[in-house]
Amino acid sequence: MQVISKVIRLDLNYASEASHFYQKRTCYIAPYKTELAEHFARRILAYLSYFESSPQLAKIESAGKTPDLYVSDAAEHIKLWCNVDLLSEKHMQRASHQADQVVLFLDETQQKKVKSQYKQHFSNVQFHALSHQQLLDFCCMLKGHMQLDLWREDDKLLITDGEQTFELALSSEPELRH
Repeated sequence: MQVISKVIRLDLNYASEASHFYQKRTCYIAPYKTELAEHFARRILAYLSYFESSPQLAKIESAGKTPDLYVSDAAEHIKLWCNVDLLSEKHMQRASHQADQVVLFLDETQQKKVKSQYKQHFSNVQFHALSHQQLLDFCCMLKGHMQLDLWREDDKLLITDGEQTFELALSSEPELRH
């Protein structure tokens, strides 16, 4: 299913008791021109997972040449490179060399294909697997104007739109290493 809206308005209320980070933010996120809803959902979930680090979403699709989401420091050094698709070994090597941390938000099938291979060759790579059902559940929350409340606990992120609640396990260390 393709994303119908050209721009999504996302009103967020974020709270994390552990880090004492509380913030309200409105942001506008544009799906890629031909982006499917599941792909867009993975990008939003990656954004929400790293919300405290003020990540930037890519404006255009790059087929792995640049990150879908990134966090950089004041000197433009990439601290986090995040993609929601499998990367070729060449693109993975590039990402691993350019960033302190690389995270792939993949579906379970994709992760099983490459996790051991990439873990052996790239020490700064982490994986976050999402089940097909999780993606479908979160896709049901996608709207042209999304109002989400997020509550972060140590190992999970609870997301609600007032009607549905979605729980995202954060088993792949979603906080940036300093």
